Amino acid sequence: MKIAKEIKVAVLAIVAIVIFYFGFNFLKGIDFFDPSNEYYAIYDQVDGLTAANPVLLSGLSVGRVSKIEILQEQENKLKVFFEVREDITLGKESVALLTSDILGSQTIVIKRNLVKDPLPEGSEIKGNIEPALTAQIQEQAYPVLKTLDSVGQHLNGILANIDKNEEAIQNIMLNVELTTQNLAKISEKQSTINAVIDDFKKISATLANEKNGLKALLQKTNGIADSVNALELAKVVNRLDTTLLTINSTVASMQDGEGTIDKLLNDDSLYLNLNQTLLDLDALLIDMKDQPKKYVHFSLFGRKDKKKD
Repeated sequence: MKIAKEIKVAVLAIVAIVIFYFGFNFLKGIDFFDPSNEYYAIYDQVDGLTAANPVLLSGLSVGRVSKIEILQEQENKLKVFFEVREDITLGKESVALLTSDILGSQTIVIKRNLVKDPLPEGSEIKGNIEPALTAQIQEQAYPVLKTLDSVGQHLNGILANIDKNEEAIQNIMLNVELTTQNLAKISEKQSTINAVIDDFKKISATLANEKNGLKALLQKTNGIADSVNALELAKVVNRLDTTLLTINSTVASMQDGEGTIDKLLNDDSLYLNLNQTLLDLDALLIDMKDQPKKYVHFSLFGRKDKKKD
């Protein structure tokens, strides 16, 4: 029995189509011989996620995205269906994290966590979105760019001030140059400076010496001062004591009626006699003034002898 060419072509075409279908889906990650469970997660956005994108668990591909639906009644949220190998159980604690690599490829990463209550096939898995790498870079770079902008503004202000104060800056540079020259001159006299420092160290060491240093000298000075103070004070006290004894003796003698002072103070006869003498002296002086010739004989030509009566 011969088979018509048309039938052969038709069978060959069907076989090719079937092979192409299975091969294409195999290349997309669909394994028709490995049973899987389907779950879904809801996201606000998917950033270019498409069907057949891989589902990873600890870096291992364990499934694929099967389809994506738009939930228009829920503010256009996206319902993403994905398949996971049947031997992998997910629970309420599990998370479907939507991530992207540096090239922008989207992947769902399963975070199983500790599964206490396994979910049946077709259940909802909590969905989260990991910030894209570019978004993270932008978030980290924004403060840096802001700081750079502020630094740039400060630099512009500084440059403007430099332009305005160019003469002052030149004067500062000249002063710096003069200072450098002076330091160079000082460095040329380093040997003299070292000698002065050495002498200062020797003087300091001498002063710090306990036997012959400043401390010992001060102690000796203090001792001499104390001795002088003690000596002068003792002399003053002795003199004062002698003076007081003399005064006490004199006062005692006056109180006992001894001596001229006591008589002057207590006997008025001496006062009366002295007063009478002064009166007689005063009368004599008055008489000498009135009759000087009675008391004084004076001649330019010599003394004349008195006639004898």
